[in-house]
Order: sequence, then structure tokens, then C-alpha cells
Amino acid sequence: MTLNQNKNSELTLDNESFDLKEMEQLLSQQLEESFSDLHLLEKEKELISNPDSIGKVILDEVWTQFGNQIGLDVTNETLIQKYDRENPEDYNVVGREVMADQRYKNSNKVMKDKHEKGILKDEYTGKKLKANEQPNLDHVVSRKELFDNKRRKQAGLDVKDLANKDENLKPTNQSLNKSKREKRMEDYVATQEQRRKDLIEQNKRANEKIDQSNKSEADKKAHKDKNDRYLKNKLDADEKLMMENDDKARGAINQDIRKGATKNAVKKAGKDALKAMLVSSLFAMLKEIVQGLVRFFKQKKKSLQLFLVEMKASVKRFFTKIFRLVQNGASNLIGTIISEIFGPIVSVFKRLSSMIKQSVATVMDAINYLKDKENKDKPISVKMAQIGKIVTAGLVAGGGIMLVEVFEKTLLTVPGLQTPIPGLGSIANLVGLFLSGLVAGLVGAIVLHYIDKFIARKLQEESTVQMNEKKNDILQVQHAQIVVTENMVARSRNELFEEMKENHAIAKEQMQQSLTNIFDSDVVNIDYTEKQNELDDEFERMQKELEELL
Repeated sequence: MTLNQNKNSELTLDNESFDLKEMEQLLSQQLEESFSDLHLLEKEKELISNPDSIGKVILDEVWTQFGNQIGLDVTNETLIQKYDRENPEDYNVVGREVMADQRYKNSNKVMKDKHEKGILKDEYTGKKLKANEQPNLDHVVSRKELFDNKRRKQAGLDVKDLANKDENLKPTNQSLNKSKREKRMEDYVATQEQRRKDLIEQNKRANEKIDQSNKSEADKKAHKDKNDRYLKNKLDADEKLMMENDDKARGAINQDIRKGATKNAVKKAGKDALKAMLVSSLFAMLKEIVQGLVRFFKQKKKSLQLFLVEMKASVKRFFTKIFRLVQNGASNLIGTIISEIFGPIVSVFKRLSSMIKQSVATVMDAINYLKDKENKDKPISVKMAQIGKIVTAGLVAGGGIMLVEVFEKTLLTVPGLQTPIPGLGSIANLVGLFLSGLVAGLVGAIVLHYIDKFIARKLQEESTVQMNEKKNDILQVQHAQIVVTENMVARSRNELFEEMKENHAIAKEQMQQSLTNIFDSDVVNIDYTEKQNELDDEFERMQKELEELL
């Protein structure tokens, strides 16, 4: 027997061999599970409470924004900004320090000794410097270029340490060194062809002026020979040799910068992550403790035991948020690394690092929400609304970062607010952080409150639909149970009738045999036949009455 459902939702059973008891057990189990699911849906719907009052949302959001602004502020400074703050440099001073460095003096002395011995090679022309030629010790990568190099500041390296590396100090003739000056070698070589033409033209005009002067012919010749010699020294510059020396010097310098910058960036990222986690933990703990105190003071009967219970509950709630605090640290770490990668650009803007970190945190929050298995089956509208909440919180925090700058500049004009606070800047900065958190919290709370109301309404609608579907499933199972029960009753009735018929047949046969043994005459046979007919009628009447009862 099989259980079928037609288009009119009527169930029919066929196949007499079908196990109805097994079907009844399966339906009972299915019904029990459906009622259990319905109960869970009802409990879930109860948990979909309406959003908190706007006042509570504002308090929570202001507190969150204030903590967030402080967390970003204590990790906002980039390595370049830190270097500039700790090492205020003037190029003229730094340039003199480079030339006064002992490494430069030693290399310069070695160069002069070789020149006196006639074995000094001009590294830019490939020729030996003559005794009448003035040698110069050139910084292949100029002092000015190293001074302006922001990656050097990330690595925390002094200009003199890089400028006076052996690979960066090369002897050349005085004319070529003056011609190169502080230009990048690449730029100098790139304009060499035009420079040659200009130098030849300049030398020609200079010699013409000498010819027109009142000098003696001997002086004129000596002066023009000197000009020609200087021109030749400049024209003898070998572009290939110059670029080879530049590549070696830059390779050695950049290797030091890469190592130092990478090391410092990793250390800073780790420290920033710990700072962010510490600030987040502090504010989360303070928030839970304050809420615990509020609950304690609301109690009519106060006791030390009750106070300890509330504090224990606050600490427990704090530890349930540990994963979120770790996420804050991770997003800050990634934000620091990104900020340092774009360090030369980020360092130009005071709070751009905080903006990057906030953007990273927003993106990570959105990704984590979408990856969470608990959110997989939620309606698209709810998912979009939740993502909207995350983005809104990020935008509000970004606005708060810009407001800090505005408030701080304004407050710095107030006497007394310039007083520095270790680790937090000045009083003006701290007050600016609070005011920006307050404004951002107010704006964010209002927007988030309405988004929460929308989400709650959508979740309740979805829960109602699921409950109705589950109730329909229960009704269908119950209907199937009724059909199975009716078929079980019908089957039991048929089996009883069959059993009764068999018993009647047996009784009839036994009675007929007994009467045959007692009566052997024709009259008796006639009486027996009449009696037998009466008995058959009586059995049929009894059977009909039983059928009516069943």
C-alpha cells in the first residue's frame, strides 16, 4: 500500500501490503519534529526584539566613536611623520655634516694620495686624472636626493650614513662634478646630448670673448686652453660608466633602506595592533563595568554579594567580545602596513593613516559578516541593510576623524589647551577627540537606529512566513495521519469480518456433523434442514448487526 496525495490535497492509499503501523510511526516522528521546529521559530521571533530606544543607541554609539577615535589617534602617526617630529632637519646643516663625516674625509684622503701617485682613475670617464687636473670626490646619489628620500626616514637612517657609503663615493674631475652637481645620474645622462651641444656653444662664445679682450696673446691662449680642457673633461663623460656607478650606489643604499623600512614597518604594525586592542579592551571593559554599576544601583536591596555578582557578569560579557577586539587589532595591523606602503603620500596628510585604517576595518567587518555561516540564509534585504550599517559606521568614523582636525585647530587657539598630555598629544587634541566622537556618535546613532528598525521588521516578516510554512507542513502531516488511521481502522474491520466468517463456517460444519450423527431418518433430515436454515438466518442477522456496530 502507498500513500498518495492528489491535486485536491486528498490522500489515498493503495497496495494492501503497505505497513500502516510503520507509516503511522514515521508520521508521528515527523509531526514531533515539525512541532519542535515551530517552537524554535517562535523563540527566534521573540528574540527579534525592536531596536533599543534612540537614547540608548546614542549613548552606545557616542561611547563607541569616542573609543574608536582614541584608538585611531594613538596609532595615527606614520614612521615618516615620527622621524620628522623627532629629527627636525635643515638641508644646509645636514649637507655640512655629510662633508664633515670621517668616512668622507678618509675616502677623500685616499683619493688625493692616488692622485699624487698618478694612479687615480676618473670613475665617470674611465681615464686617469692628470697631475694638473683637480679631482673631486662625488656623491653618486646626491646629498639632496637622500635628504628628500622619505623611505630613508621610514628606515630611520641618517643622510650621512647613506651618502658616505663606499659605493656612493667616486672620484671624478672637477669640471664634470660641478656640471653634475645634485642632479640624479639618470636625469643627467638623459640630457647629455643636448648638454654637449650647449657646452660647445658656451665654450665657443667664451673663447670669442677672450679673443676680443685686451689680454696678451699668450694669456689668451692659456685661458682658451683651460676652457677647452674643462670642456673636454665634461664631454669625456661616459654614460655607461656613470650609470653603472649609479646602479651600484643605489643598490647598496636601497638595500639598507628596504631592510630598515621593512623592519620598522613590521614593528610599528605590531605595536599599533596591540595599542588598538588595548584601547578597545579598556573601553569595552569600562562600558561593561558602568552598565553593571547602573544595574547594581537600580536594585532596591544592595549588598556586597550583589555588587560582586554584577561585576562578575560584566567581566564575563567583556570576554565574550574578545574575538571582536582581536579583529580590531588585525584590521589596525593591516591598515598600518598599507599606510607605510604608501608612506610618502600618507605622511603629507596628518590623519590619512587613520582614514586608511578605518577603511580597512570597515571592509573587514563587511567580509566577516558575509562569511559568517549564521548569516548565510538571511534575506538579501537584511544582508544589504547590515552591510549598510557597517558602511555607515565606517563613514561616520571617517567623518569623525576629519572633525578631530577641525576641533583641534580651533581649540589650539584657546589659552591653556596647548598643554601636552603624554601619549595623547595636547588637551586640545583630547577635547577634539571627545567632541568629534560626540558629533559622529549622534549622527551615526540616528542613522543606525532606523536601519535597525528596518532589519527588525524584515526579520519579523521572514520569521512569520517561516512559521506559517511550518504550520502548513504540520497540517499536512496531521491530515496524512488521519488518512492512515482511517485505513488502519478499515483494515482491522475487514480482518475481523474475515475472522468471523471463518468462525461461522467452522461452527456450521461442526453443528451439521453433530446433527447428522444424531438424526438419521428422513423426517429428522427435514427437521434438520429447517433448523439449519434458521441458524443460517440468525448468523447473517448477527453479522449485519456487528457490521453496523463497527
